[in-house]
Amino acid sequence: MNPRHVLLTFGKELREALRDRRTLAIMILLPLVVYPLLAMLAAQVATSREKQREERPSTVAVNGSGPACDALVGQIRKNPALFALAAHGSAGDVESGRLDALVEPDKDDAARLRVVYDASRDESRVAEERLRELLASALPEGCAPVFAMERHSLAPKARLGGYVLSKALPLFVVLMVLLGAFYPAIDVTAGERERGTLETVLCSPIRRFDLMLGKVLAVAALAALTGVVNLGSMAITLLQVLRLAAQNTLLDVPWGNALQSSLVIFPAALLFAATFVALGATARTFKEAQTLLLPVYFLTIAPAMAGAVGEYRLAGLAAWVPGMNVTLLARDLLVGRATWAGGLATIASTVLLAAAALAAAARIYDSERLVGPPPRRQRERAGLPPATSAGDALVLFALAFLLLYFVFLPIEQHSLVVGLLAAQWLGLFGLVLLFARLSGQRFADTIGLGRPAPAAYLGALLIGCSAWAAVALFCEWLLPVPKHLVEELRKTIVPPDGSRGFAVTLLLMALSPAVCEETLFRGPILRGLRTRAGPARAAVITGILFGLFHLDVYRILPATLLGTLLGFVALESGSVLPSMLAHLCNNAILIALAKTGLDQDMESLSHRTLTLILFASVAGTTAGFVLLRKARRNLKM
Repeated sequence: MNPRHVLLTFGKELREALRDRRTLAIMILLPLVVYPLLAMLAAQVATSREKQREERPSTVAVNGSGPACDALVGQIRKNPALFALAAHGSAGDVESGRLDALVEPDKDDAARLRVVYDASRDESRVAEERLRELLASALPEGCAPVFAMERHSLAPKARLGGYVLSKALPLFVVLMVLLGAFYPAIDVTAGERERGTLETVLCSPIRRFDLMLGKVLAVAALAALTGVVNLGSMAITLLQVLRLAAQNTLLDVPWGNALQSSLVIFPAALLFAATFVALGATARTFKEAQTLLLPVYFLTIAPAMAGAVGEYRLAGLAAWVPGMNVTLLARDLLVGRATWAGGLATIASTVLLAAAALAAAARIYDSERLVGPPPRRQRERAGLPPATSAGDALVLFALAFLLLYFVFLPIEQHSLVVGLLAAQWLGLFGLVLLFARLSGQRFADTIGLGRPAPAAYLGALLIGCSAWAAVALFCEWLLPVPKHLVEELRKTIVPPDGSRGFAVTLLLMALSPAVCEETLFRGPILRGLRTRAGPARAAVITGILFGLFHLDVYRILPATLLGTLLGFVALESGSVLPSMLAHLCNNAILIALAKTGLDQDMESLSHRTLTLILFASVAGTTAGFVLLRKARRNLKM
């Protein structure tokens, strides 16, 4: 061995790896963004669910009469925030979920009460804990209790085993299916391109769609196999570990429920395979494919983790969020409480999204971009100036996120005004200025500072003044924000002590975000993603990044919808200025509603009034986009 040659090779490979911006992004930026984001969202979900559970009174019933029952009823009525007393109930009501717990006297000892609950249901466990705490606090220390309690769970060992498995197994299965689809998808797309066999395959007498469908099905089969094998292995391993940790607790593996839960693997594998193959088809090399797929991999983990931690019901929006819906359905199947509505919604949404991803992949294989040079090289050959790429867009988002999370959020905790101004003007606007200077681009070209027609401003004004209502009502229907979070946000906008005036609030929360957030997101991020995706996909991806940037699980959906609309405004007008105007109007209206208290009045409006507001909002937004489209056509003429 020659140490000098080893060191020379080591230095060469290390320098080449560090010169590659994609390698740096994957090794450094992506973990620094993803892990804090996942941790923060998981903590917010867990905290919110725990807060809601504490605020929800447990529904209990006390059967029978006598001193013990009467004493317990008296204690329960003194705690209306913790208990809702039902007139009567049965063990069947506890099993079906109509009651959280049932209290009845012991047949052999009238002074002993029996608490009937379901250990496989969290609400029932909380009710049992509250009843025990009620007994412990009923009398001063040293006094003998009037009655005693004994616990009795209705959950059989198999259902209890399913409950224990449901806490971790569905998330692990989603992770394994994702991992099972990850590398095969890269191999059949970018790997084939690197091996030099892509042109030969494309010249074969096979339709491009059939070719793509075969690749997706092969990747889906491998991903499903990975998921099924891991499901069985993890189920046995997890229960064995729990049995060793708690030797007195007897748990059975609900093999029938586990087999049913394995059925969710197949549509999930199809969705992940189609998505990864579609992204992998756009990559030129194996390394570039990893760069493209890893953000999607982590973004899918986020909702799956939220579903595992947050204990949501499989209904409404949760049944349509990729990753989360599969996790929740597998959980319900394991504990034997799955519903046809939730199952069909999950399967339908997963299959529809898989079909959309498959169509996108087939379109990519039909295009000439598949064998042509990359966009950056095309610009170099044409002698055009440098432009923002999709990779640049993702790196800019990562840097902005890191600045916000590690630098400006701590500042906001000490001084909200200073932190908000610094985050917007230094963290976002300043970052784009620095990027334009380092990349050799004009700042106006970097953000798309064109001169739209006057009708474009009018259209943006209509969208900014009307879209907020439709977004708010839609999000309230799908994912209502807990009341305590609404109150916290209202206090942030309108301080109770009146320490901040309306004009200062508009500067902080309307004008600054409108200028700075649009400069970054509808500037280089949208324009960079536009080089690798169509207008609609670029606007949607930018909207998702915009939602994640708000670092609040309950603001992700409205911010994503608003960001997507603003992306279309910027694309239709050909300039970032109309999107700034729409953003300003949207935030200013929300601030004005909070300042005047009209947002609270809207909570008590009738369904008919809310429906009229929704129609007016949709009509105004549609009229705004019609004006934008008309202004764009006039510019082309």
